[in-house]
Amino acid sequence: MSDSKVAAPTLNTSQPSQEKSLSQRLWAELRGYAEALIVAFLIVTFVFNTVGVVGGSMRPNLDGGPGSQNIFQSLLQGDRVFIPKFDTWLRRAGILGPYSRGDVVVVREPANSPTAQTRERRPFFIKRVIGIPGDHIRIEAGQVYVNDYPINQSFITSSGEINPDPLDYPVVTQSAGKLTGMVIEFLVTQENTAYPELPTHGFYPPAVDISQPDLQLFYGETLASLEPIPADAPENTPFILDLIVPKDHYFVMGDNRQNSKGGSEDSRYFGAIKGLTIGGKASAVIWPPMRHGQWNWRRLTPPDTFKDIPDPQ
Repeated sequence: MSDSKVAAPTLNTSQPSQEKSLSQRLWAELRGYAEALIVAFLIVTFVFNTVGVVGGSMRPNLDGGPGSQNIFQSLLQGDRVFIPKFDTWLRRAGILGPYSRGDVVVVREPANSPTAQTRERRPFFIKRVIGIPGDHIRIEAGQVYVNDYPINQSFITSSGEINPDPLDYPVVTQSAGKLTGMVIEFLVTQENTAYPELPTHGFYPPAVDISQPDLQLFYGETLASLEPIPADAPENTPFILDLIVPKDHYFVMGDNRQNSKGGSEDSRYFGAIKGLTIGGKASAVIWPPMRHGQWNWRRLTPPDTFKDIPDPQ
């Protein structure tokens, strides 16, 4: 029977490591935070982001909680949407092409929006793309037409919560083939700034001269983008004239088009928006998981009616 052998223990002759200095420990801690922040920045910039819906401009399809009166509660209770940022960069690079009609997008508030006149910062809006570059847009009694096609608005009205106001847009006047005015009414806010109000179908206030400063502020680019005045246009009498969405611009609207229920401030009030101001396309609702006893997780796809819009002639 052979003897079992046991290896002799080895002695650790190395010197004990010196304790790190305070500055070294501090640098290691800060580097960890910095690396985490850099990773988070890269993810939010190039991979994905989430945005909380605040307010009622996209009702009934997106719930924004109690609104701007309580931002904290709105962020807790409102829908949160998923935005793939790589989609945004690929579109800006021209690889994916333009946004599609019916897409839900987040967009930087334009400098000429009515609410931008009363505050310094310009947050992001969430709206739906109605018209893409080259599209002809008009609204008659609340019915939106894109390239003469009446959009089926049941995706707004079917729940019974929202009934679009019977507004007309854009209503203008002309004389001898030249644009002379736009039918619009300007209200005054508590901050003493002008706020445009679209005319109700069949009830037109006097037209505002096209040189009026408030009209130029909110609708200068819109007036410059109208289609040519037809030869049979009435003289000095209001009529609706199509807006042609300019190149690299989009006409956006909120789904809530009923002013008594916090209706949307959108391209009807500040014109088509530049494509570069779009921060991304909302592809899905990811929070809260349940609402009113039903699953709230869902994809945000364009309503079928947008597929039937013809190309502009």
